[in-house]
Order: sequence, then C-alpha cells, then structure tokens
Amino acid sequence: MAFPISRVQLIFWLDVILLILTAALETVPFTGLTLHEWLGMAISLLILIHILLSWTWIAASSRRLTAPRAGRTRVNYLLNFCLFASVSAVIVSGLFISEVALPALGIKTVAGDFGWGNIHGHFSDFVFIFVGLHLAINWDWSIAAARKCLGIRVLPE
Repeated sequence: MAFPISRVQLIFWLDVILLILTAALETVPFTGLTLHEWLGMAISLLILIHILLSWTWIAASSRRLTAPRAGRTRVNYLLNFCLFASVSAVIVSGLFISEVALPALGIKTVAGDFGWGNIHGHFSDFVFIFVGLHLAINWDWSIAAARKCLGIRVLPE
C-alpha cells in the first residue's frame, strides 16, 4: 500500500501549520490565554515531528560543518540551532508559567512569576525573528515545495 502523501508534502504542510500557529501564538489577545496555552503545547509535538522528519538533514549538515566552502550550511545550521534553543526556552518557560492548561490537569506551576514570564516574552520575540530568517534562507525549497504540493507549473521563459 502506497503512502498517500509524499515526504515533501508532509514537511511542507507541517511547515505551513507551524508558521500559522507561530503567528497565532505571538498574540495572546488573538487566541486568548486558554487557547494560547493549549496551542503552545500542541505546537511542541509538531516541532518534535518536524525535527524527526528533518533528522537526515541535521545529520548530514553536522558532518559538513567542517568541510571547505560550507558557509551556507554553517549559517543555516547556526540559525536552526538558535531557533531550536529559542523555541525550547519558550516551551519550557510557557509550561512553568501556565495559568490554565497545566493547572487544569492538576499540575502546579509558577504562574505570575515575572522572571519566567519575561524569559517567555523575550524568547518568543527571538522565535519570531528566527522563524522569519529560517523561512528566508529556505525560501527556494519552500517555493519549490509549494509548487509541487499545490500543483503549480512554471512556464518556461
């Protein structure tokens, strides 16, 4: 039995969902605190899936870091590392300051702790910047994947 969706399609649509959720999560008044917290936890799982689907690239790029003329690989790798670190800080701090989702599950948090709240706010700003840079450096792949997934053909010039 053939898988109904290709790996490129899966990664592309996962990326689209991640981009939309990231934008929605950047503005708590847009989602409200309750939805913000639940979406924040849901995006954590989607990010893990994204990393697992990208593991071949991560491994190959790790091996190429010391190769001559690997400047773009190094920049992309550093950018992705910064994005991962920022996302991790946002997720951990978000769990620590949860006021709705985790308390609803009976888990005590440090809600109202301004130190963790500040960490959460500052690193979410970094996430937004790094997501934009991540999209920019991978723009060619994104356009090619969009064309493939949406069935858009480019006429020869």
